[in-house]
Amino acid sequence: MLRLGCIAVGILLFGQPAFATTYQVGASRTYKSPCDLGKPVGGVMLQPGDIIEVDAGTYTDACQVTASGTAQAPIVMRGVAGPRPVFDATTADVSGSGSVPRAIFQWTNASYWQVSHLELEHAANGSNNGSGFRLTAGAHDVTFSDMSIHDNQDGAQSDGPSVIEIDNSDIYANGANDGQSHNLYLQGDVVRLVGNHIHDSHGGSDIKLRTRYVEIIGNYVENAGNYEVDLIQGMYTSMANANAVLIGNVFNRATSSDNNSQTILFGTDNPADTNPSRNGALYAIGNTFVLRNASNQLFHVLTSTPVPAATHVYLYNNIVYTTVAGTQLTSDTTTAGYVTGSNNFIADGIGGVPAALTATVAGASPGFVGSDDYHLAAGSPAIDVGLGSPQYVDGAGAMQNGIPTLQSTPPLGTETREVVGAGVDLGAFEFGNMPTAGDDPHGFDDDAGMSSGGGKGGGCCEIDGGSAVSSWFLIGFVALRLVRRRTQRD
Repeated sequence: MLRLGCIAVGILLFGQPAFATTYQVGASRTYKSPCDLGKPVGGVMLQPGDIIEVDAGTYTDACQVTASGTAQAPIVMRGVAGPRPVFDATTADVSGSGSVPRAIFQWTNASYWQVSHLELEHAANGSNNGSGFRLTAGAHDVTFSDMSIHDNQDGAQSDGPSVIEIDNSDIYANGANDGQSHNLYLQGDVVRLVGNHIHDSHGGSDIKLRTRYVEIIGNYVENAGNYEVDLIQGMYTSMANANAVLIGNVFNRATSSDNNSQTILFGTDNPADTNPSRNGALYAIGNTFVLRNASNQLFHVLTSTPVPAATHVYLYNNIVYTTVAGTQLTSDTTTAGYVTGSNNFIADGIGGVPAALTATVAGASPGFVGSDDYHLAAGSPAIDVGLGSPQYVDGAGAMQNGIPTLQSTPPLGTETREVVGAGVDLGAFEFGNMPTAGDDPHGFDDDAGMSSGGGKGGGCCEIDGGSAVSSWFLIGFVALRLVRRRTQRD
């Protein structure tokens, strides 16, 4: 009873199991790779709150991840400070055959993880869908931060009820040049992308999402081999509030791609699909869109029949700029009919501008700092003229304030965005922005990743300790460790 009391106190005080273990992984360690931890012989049973710290170096294996944390105590896997550990799948089997994963790390019915500071590269198979990471078979609530994911056939994949956040990561050069593999190809319930640099996909889209609810915030997205963003039908998108929210991003279209026309597709990529088009709306607030090919069309809405009643595109406080003649805001009159909004800068010469857009600011130039620097210069016509209270509907159906609170820090990351002057500025950057000193816009814990999880506790909750604890608590700690070790040996 005393041991149980100590355990309960540890959980109540620290919000995670009191005996989370830190596993150090690397060439000089007992466990040479994170995948070794999950081996049937010589592995361990990962528990909620456990931490895997990966030494710098190159790792060449791939594996399925089957252990789960909890919402209060996620399992953490992170590279140690310094160069990211590199997971090079050039020689790994990621065929997806039987128990073989289809990704370097495949979460199979495993949930509540925080993954950070890793590099995933060169995942490939004969089906052109080898991935850096994959969530499948019911996996959900996995967060990725400070990642480099490149030169895979798909940067990432997911299905089922997956809930994924990716932030502050460099995702590029993924794709098999077949138009069907992408930098990100995700399905599921929720995807949130914050502060990433997503660029230069090989033959596919930078972002392809069949996810019910989508938030894309403060990213720098550019030079896709096909579409920049594909927001289309999937298993869950016929549900209510299948909305997509784009706030404070830069979308910089390639000068030439395999599909120069469509930039952002919304609704469906196949009107005859058994899954109807998205049952939601697209909200674009405070973004900067740069069109650089004469065939570029910014928005294309394609729907199934009957058209979901929620289908709509709302545009507020954006900058739409072009470097060439011939570009279009909308692809056709049907798309134009779904578009409303106000207070957007739209460069002279762009066609297909819906009549329902009001308070439009027109001009030859929005007054950028430079040809490839989309911050606003002094005197820009986009300064202080934004709508003060744009709103969007989130995935739960609640109305939210759409004023950007983050802005990109190209090429990676975000900073807090403040309203400077008489009103909010148009586009992805606030002129004269002064981010709050010491503020972490992501809400990250320095050690553990997202603050919503337990991660690395205050010393008493790790096997390597550090903080002083009461003698009774220590007795409980030792007793439970002995039980756990015996269980693992048995």
